Amino acid sequence: MIIKTRCFIVLTFLLFVGSSAFAQDIKSMFDEAKALLDRDQYALAMGRFKQITALDQDNDLVRYAGFYEAISAYHSGDAAMAQQLFTQLEEKYPNWLESANEINFWQAKIALESGELEAGLSHLASINDNNFKEEIEALKIEHIAKVNDRDQLKSLLKDHPDPIIASNLLTSLLSDNVMDRNFVLIDSLITTFKINPEANIDGVDFSPKKDVYNIGLFFPFQYGSDSISLVRMMNDWPVRFLQGMKLGLEKLAEENININLMTFDTKTSATTTRAILADPKLKELDLIVGPAYPGPIGEVVRFSKENKINFINPLSSNGEILIDNPFAFLYYPSNESLAISAAEYARKYLTKNKNVAIFYASEADKPRAQLYRKLIEKDTFNVVIEQMVRPNESAKIQQMLVEKIKVDKDSARRARMIAEMDSLLNAGVKKWEKYSGDDFLEEKLGIMPDSIGHIFIASDIPSLSASVISGIDAREDTIYYVGSSRWLSSEQSISFQQLERVEAVFTGSNWIDYDKASVTEFRERYLNKFSAVPRKEDRLGDAYIGYDIMVTYGRLLNQYGKYFQLGLKTVETVPGELTERFSYQLSNDNRYTPILRMVDSKVKKSNN
Repeated sequence: MIIKTRCFIVLTFLLFVGSSAFAQDIKSMFDEAKALLDRDQYALAMGRFKQITALDQDNDLVRYAGFYEAISAYHSGDAAMAQQLFTQLEEKYPNWLESANEINFWQAKIALESGELEAGLSHLASINDNNFKEEIEALKIEHIAKVNDRDQLKSLLKDHPDPIIASNLLTSLLSDNVMDRNFVLIDSLITTFKINPEANIDGVDFSPKKDVYNIGLFFPFQYGSDSISLVRMMNDWPVRFLQGMKLGLEKLAEENININLMTFDTKTSATTTRAILADPKLKELDLIVGPAYPGPIGEVVRFSKENKINFINPLSSNGEILIDNPFAFLYYPSNESLAISAAEYARKYLTKNKNVAIFYASEADKPRAQLYRKLIEKDTFNVVIEQMVRPNESAKIQQMLVEKIKVDKDSARRARMIAEMDSLLNAGVKKWEKYSGDDFLEEKLGIMPDSIGHIFIASDIPSLSASVISGIDAREDTIYYVGSSRWLSSEQSISFQQLERVEAVFTGSNWIDYDKASVTEFRERYLNKFSAVPRKEDRLGDAYIGYDIMVTYGRLLNQYGKYFQLGLKTVETVPGELTERFSYQLSNDNRYTPILRMVDSKVKKSNN
């Protein structure tokens, strides 16, 4: 071993310095013991070295014999004896600096192999010689990889902030289903230790590249043969989405990226979708886009996993489709990612008043609301309202914020009023009852001033956000709005000036900067092709999304091959064509969610 050789070279140099007959006898004993060690006769070597260490002398010869005695004990299978001998060397020769690193390394090795990770890491931390770097890393990788207890890894990392421990903890955290992942801790590990997660997909060893990639669009086109159905279909959002994808094909062709796009009408039926997927030819697909409804989505999720075909849902924020399926992707951030981004902002900047109200529109939004509550309550925020409000009842939120109720006046005022009437009564005044029951009441806001610091809307339904923002705008106190930007569109019911006035904060959900050159190019392509201006929808698909998905994912297929996630996991973000960025490094939803504010009637990124 390197360590034994290094010590022996030093020792032989020292021995030749001595010239006495006694020293020569000891050297002969040492040479004999060393020869036994080199021939793997560890028990005999240990006995010979022990004869030397038993001599009551303080010289290099005895010290090195003690060192090799410990090594012989280790190789003979007596790790406990070896550890004891190394400890005795440290205690007996505290100033033996030239061997301190080697002794610490051996003690670390023995401790780690015995499962004493804390002791082993402490010994490794005491080594200050860069020549040990590779051996130290190899030891850590070997033994920390055996730790399956996540709490133990967290404890070790707290005392030993080491990238290898952090990497193993990160691997453990990423093994959870996406709905259960602790993204706050995951983000912290990656940022602090500069770790790049690796993509490992069972059954996928490489990502094949092709001259032409097959993409299937599974949407509810509801094809009909009569002219009325055709007119109606041409005005529907699935067709506008398809128009955007076809424009994207043209853009990719200009870049020599070849895509074969196929469309399939799923209607809204799981049965119809299942029948479509029964065609064996569809196993040649490289990417599926869609579907839009729960039944068809379930069929595509199953087909995707069974046949190892990537698919991307272009409309949903429901992270459940990502569970146990490395081939499933969301174009938008999941409910969980939106909650995490919003909670991080609130914990940094909305701490003056920690009372919070949370509203959501449906059971599908509930995971976003619940995770947001869980995250901010860890930081001493107090959720005073958490309520589901259906879209057709969204006006209730504004009413809650602005309506006044009658409450008792404060006790001092009531006492003065009663005392005043008692005085009149005692004075014999006939009309002494100058105050009635209503006089003892006063109108106050149902939600008292300064009783809420901010409101989080855990939904992309526009009516909920519009109701909240209008209510906030009508109040005199300060309540901040926090929500997703996805509902913002040119057809929204509240003005940009109002959003700016209430200082609304948005987590960017596939945000499009309309001043971007690529957006201008897309608009021109659309106008030239269809003699119309593309319309941006707030919830359903549209030409913008179709174009963005086709161009962005077409490039990903071209760059990384069929299983483009193997490349995506190695980079923090990738650029979108219309949207700004995508981040799929930690999960298969777009976790790039910048904070947005309304400034000068434009949506802009904000740092605070």
